[in-house]
Amino acid sequence: MIEQFRELAAKLRNLFVIGDFQKRYDDDKIQVKTHNNRVVEKKEAFPYGFFAKSKGGKAFVFCQGGNLDGFEIFPVQPGDDIKPPKLEDGDTALYTGEGSWIVLREAGGIEINAKASGDIKIISEDGKYFIGNNVTNMCKLMIGLIDEVKALILTGPPTTHTVNNASQQKLELYKNNFKDLLKESA
Repeated sequence: MIEQFRELAAKLRNLFVIGDFQKRYDDDKIQVKTHNNRVVEKKEAFPYGFFAKSKGGKAFVFCQGGNLDGFEIFPVQPGDDIKPPKLEDGDTALYTGEGSWIVLREAGGIEINAKASGDIKIISEDGKYFIGNNVTNMCKLMIGLIDEVKALILTGPPTTHTVNNASQQKLELYKNNFKDLLKESA
């Protein structure tokens, strides 16, 4: 009976094991060294729609039934030197160890931070739209977009088409705001 308790205790102890990330292979398998020096290799189990490639840190190894022969490796936790952006309750973040991040605020905002040497890109099915790594590129893009919208609504058919003066003034106001931001960023 005592032996059965020892076996059960060992299985419970081995349900969740913390290990150190060792390396990543080309096929996205990772190697983890557990607390008892056992080396395991497998692809990490990520939630649907999410994937990351950590360069180091701690991994959680779930051993089904406490058996190290049937295990899953959960995403690697970054080391203590990697800090996520400041979050409020309900916020969500994606971040790298090098300082870039995206924060989805529960209040509705989205914040994107690219390193000074990084670019922000929006990619669609039909091509790549480059925004850039600073306010200058964003303002130039928005000014061009406003000009295109104005050209469409002021010159397009039908010939009887009229545009509300308030709408035209609002577009011009947005354009001037982006021009002011452009001056500030220079």
